[in-house]
Amino acid sequence: MTILYAVLALIALLAAVMAINTVYKKPKKERPLNPPDIPLDKDALAHRLSGMIKYKTVTSNTMAGVDADAYLGLHAYLEKTYPLLHSTLDKEVVNQYSLLYKWTGTGSDKKPFLMMAHMDVVPVDARTADKWAHDAYSGEIADGYVWGRGAIDMKGQLCAIMESVEYLIVQGFAPARDIYIAIGHDEESMGVHGAQKIVERLQDKGVCLDFVIDEGGVVMNGKMLGVRAMVAAIGICEKGYADIRLSVESKGGHASRPPKRTAVGTLAKAITALEKRQMKPSLNAPMKLMLDSVGGYMKFPLNVIAANLFITKPLLVRGLVSGSTGSAMVRTTTAPTMLAGSTAPNALAERAEAVINFRISPDDTLQRLLTHVKKTVADDDVKVEVIQGYEPSAASDINSAAYRVIAQTAKEIFGGFVVTPYLMIAATDSRRYAAVADGIYRFQPFRSMSEDLDTIHAAGERLSIDSLCEAVWFFIRLVKNADE
Repeated sequence: MTILYAVLALIALLAAVMAINTVYKKPKKERPLNPPDIPLDKDALAHRLSGMIKYKTVTSNTMAGVDADAYLGLHAYLEKTYPLLHSTLDKEVVNQYSLLYKWTGTGSDKKPFLMMAHMDVVPVDARTADKWAHDAYSGEIADGYVWGRGAIDMKGQLCAIMESVEYLIVQGFAPARDIYIAIGHDEESMGVHGAQKIVERLQDKGVCLDFVIDEGGVVMNGKMLGVRAMVAAIGICEKGYADIRLSVESKGGHASRPPKRTAVGTLAKAITALEKRQMKPSLNAPMKLMLDSVGGYMKFPLNVIAANLFITKPLLVRGLVSGSTGSAMVRTTTAPTMLAGSTAPNALAERAEAVINFRISPDDTLQRLLTHVKKTVADDDVKVEVIQGYEPSAASDINSAAYRVIAQTAKEIFGGFVVTPYLMIAATDSRRYAAVADGIYRFQPFRSMSEDLDTIHAAGERLSIDSLCEAVWFFIRLVKNADE
């Protein structure tokens, strides 16, 4: 009986601790901030973004593959569209097509900061051209949206940054600290020729940045997190990346006399094994910070789970890995993306190969991933080769003045939103700036992203004109807030 009482007492104590933690994590009510009253000509704003989309700045892995006319045409368009920016800021063309601007401050002890965008876009799949309501490069303005490839990714942010600076110059604003703007030309092809060269140029100049702000975290509906509010997620780090090629060679021959093991069959077995036995999930540091920020806004029982990770962590991780989005937040993901085999339906493949794309969790490393792949495949006939890869980025400080400025600006523009740090699951150019920046933060201030996120890299990409206007407000306020 004594043991039973002791067990019941422990259960009661645990329940009390969990209840106290849940109450403690409940956020204090904040008065929503009113968005700024900044007069902007929405029609003119939409037409200027439309003009950018019309330049087919399709990404390329090589400098030789760049459409020079499209990129240089966009350069000329920016100069014509933002004359005060180009007469006030110092402009430098980096490696032929990328752009680096410097807005020299009037004098401040603060380090400069840098706002980023990229001008390149992914190509349009000809097989899905008929799924576009408006031509992909028309920049059509209809139904309250600007339509076309790059509207969100990432000419919308390019437009918003340029508009904000032009507006501030018109208003007579001059920053105290130096401000840089960097526009890469090959982000969609890993940024080797664009962002990397810009970083090297900044290093040559001896520039050390306070922070960088780039694409990444988005405005999202909190329902997916069990939160009764909209959420503005600021990316503080991003997952690592690896493309790994699996290949199998055989003698080939006629398909009417197949051997017991074919190259394609062996390859298929290896792919299936990697999909079935993935790397272990874990509640990484950025996810813990996110839960700490949004947990108090979650519905019951999610709020209890988030507030008591000391005992609920296994349950939470298990729940997250059950969905694709949650799984991407807590584990290294495995995605077979490319396959090649025989060139004829009745011929055995002499070589079969597949490319597997991995996004590496902050709790894993490239070497640990490679070890996992080889151990899981466990077949000497399957060659494992790393095509390209890099480690997860370090997490930027959420207690820094830079993060507070970005978060405060998001609250000003999106009153009533929950602002939270976030793990960026995709890749951006910003990771390359770790060599010159104290902090790297990723945020796209587009409210309509909550509805149109799935149009990025897909048919029907579009950006709400109202959302674009809010993004301009965001960067106007960011520049001013960061200068105070």
